[in-house]
Amino acid sequence: MAARMQVLDRAGQLPAAQWDAIVGPDDVFLTSRWLRVAEATAGTTMNYLLSDRPGGLSCGLVTVLAQPSSPWLLGRPDTLLEFCARDQLPGAAECLTALPGNPADTLLPSLVCGGRHIGRTRVLVRAAPDGDDDVTQIEELVAAAERLSREHGARSIVFPYVDERDTALRAVLSRRGYASYATGEYSWLPLPPGGFEGYLEAFSAHRSRRIRADRRRLAAAGVQVRVEPLTPGLIAPLAELESALFSKYGGQWPPAQSAAVFARILAELGADAQVAAARLDGRLCGFGLLLRHADRWFAHRGGFDYAAQGTLPVYFEVLFNHLVEAAPAAGITEIHYGTGSASSKRSRGCLTAEQHAFQLIH
Repeated sequence: MAARMQVLDRAGQLPAAQWDAIVGPDDVFLTSRWLRVAEATAGTTMNYLLSDRPGGLSCGLVTVLAQPSSPWLLGRPDTLLEFCARDQLPGAAECLTALPGNPADTLLPSLVCGGRHIGRTRVLVRAAPDGDDDVTQIEELVAAAERLSREHGARSIVFPYVDERDTALRAVLSRRGYASYATGEYSWLPLPPGGFEGYLEAFSAHRSRRIRADRRRLAAAGVQVRVEPLTPGLIAPLAELESALFSKYGGQWPPAQSAAVFARILAELGADAQVAAARLDGRLCGFGLLLRHADRWFAHRGGFDYAAQGTLPVYFEVLFNHLVEAAPAAGITEIHYGTGSASSKRSRGCLTAEQHAFQLIH
């Protein structure tokens, strides 16, 4: 039986229970509550494509219209392609050279598909009761997204971070003529049995001693780390630290902008928004924002007081050592770290998977 296709323009219009039933345990950024966060902070049009079959919602795809004014440079097809070509990622230089003009003029506006987040942009699929396979369902939804992109007057349609293991979506996009290039690696840490000691056993004796020495150094300096709920009182200091992180790498992200995002996350996720907070002499000196979904933590944002911590290894304690130690009591079995710094994350025990952009110019 043919699917009934819908296009919604508000996350609040989604049938939340049905939508979340086809969201996987790795898809916190595609849950209905996170989509409300993304929509409130996107600054541009977001749409939600739904495919209904007997038995309810069968397939879903999130789209966002990237504009020249969109500030999320790693989610914008033009700047993403330029960054990947600069970093010599496979296929990026060839895709850049093949453009008939400069990336912004050729690709923007662009319908970005799979969600407004970095890593694992995909189509949500429920096994079809009438025997259709995943590829058929995905193809129908991709075709609907292409029609939507033309209705929006987009110059291109792009799936920016398709996981290498998402073979069905990759097959559909390749068959439909999308060009592709590598956009980095996604990292996650499956937690071994045995808690923190079990984690250390995976490393060489030298690395294990180094990690223990770093933790002793932090303890001697008086640094304390704990996982705690995100609360209204934490928002302002977290925003200041996140702004400092952006400034360190040349970005411009005012604290007020961070504060608005944190407030929205708290409003939508409640107790599932947590903070790995480091304090020195009682003052916050570093944090990682954790989003809980199923039995996973997703390290989403962070910031550090570089003057206060000096050379102390606060980053790895906040985002790796303490999280691994605290995870069993919280019922967490995996920690997801997203894209970027893949070699450093592998050195801390993470697994990685390549991500690929697929773009089609109209």
